[in-house]
Amino acid sequence: METAQTTNRNRQPIHIGAILQRVNWLEMDEAAEEKGKVITMPVRTLEPDTPVPPPAARKDINRKIRQCVKNLERNYDLYLGYLELELEDEAARQEADLTDDMKFSLAYYAWQLHRTA
Repeated sequence: METAQTTNRNRQPIHIGAILQRVNWLEMDEAAEEKGKVITMPVRTLEPDTPVPPPAARKDINRKIRQCVKNLERNYDLYLGYLELELEDEAARQEADLTDDMKFSLAYYAWQLHRTA
């Protein structure tokens, strides 16, 4: 068996090798404390750090996100306009390019965000 099962089902299983390595370091640390020595544990990062984009790139990303939100808001405005023209819901969504449920929800929230601001 390569992994040990945890009692919490939401957590990932822990590899036996990692548990044994921790136990070995604890035993070595206890032995060093008895002798008055300190053993330093090797530092190991689990995941590489993700680089932070420069401020100019972040401004560009923020501008693109604002543009997406405006486009979604306009699509929802079109949808409401088609409903006022008494088109059926499915036809109005198709004409406003909101046939995808996720896109429709995002458009509604973008529209609501700009209407309450």
